[in-house]
Amino acid sequence: MLQSNPTKKGTGIEFWGDYGDLENLHTTIHKIAERLEEGNPRDSGQFQLLMSFAYDLRKSFEHSRLKKKFIFDSDNQAEYFGFSYLWTDLLYLISALRFNAAYVVLDELDQANLFLLEHCTKKALREYDPKAAEQIQRYIGRGIEIHNDLVSLALERINIEFLSSPPGKRRFNNLPNLLKKYSPDSPAYKLWKTDLEKNAKRLNCEIHKLSYGDYPEFEW
Repeated sequence: MLQSNPTKKGTGIEFWGDYGDLENLHTTIHKIAERLEEGNPRDSGQFQLLMSFAYDLRKSFEHSRLKKKFIFDSDNQAEYFGFSYLWTDLLYLISALRFNAAYVVLDELDQANLFLLEHCTKKALREYDPKAAEQIQRYIGRGIEIHNDLVSLALERINIEFLSSPPGKRRFNNLPNLLKKYSPDSPAYKLWKTDLEKNAKRLNCEIHKLSYGDYPEFEW
């Protein structure tokens, strides 16, 4: 069964599983992503998010990411494969999965995979900081607008601000404020969008073609 834990510095989560756990979730992600049009500005951000997560899943069950021995009791142990993933990316990912799953025919295994993904997320949040987790888990599948052409840029900006802060519980506790800041109905978001529109006009390109470039260096 899929396992999880917070990363040491609280930057994100580690997902762990055997080949079947990871490959099954990979199949579910691809099934949901098939309804999205990569070339459609309103879909491309969600599509990229789902494909990025699916890529890490595939690399994990191909044994190209993390490896760890799980000891369940004196008679049962197994080598699991896994990967690290940012909290911020994960919260956006789950919102994208929930939204699009409503328009896709999913079987019982797909539904189980999605519920297990959310369960593992909540578990790791609580393990890192139970009090802050109560606030952060309210964003699991809700409160994040993912169906617009600025979702990729908003997430990039959130990630840069998150990773630029000193690692630890204070940064973790600030996650809800950061998510609110880049919610489309916030004053900060409107100012940010206006600035993007000015840059797009200056560069003579469509707004969704803009990018922030590389993330700052960080530790998991």
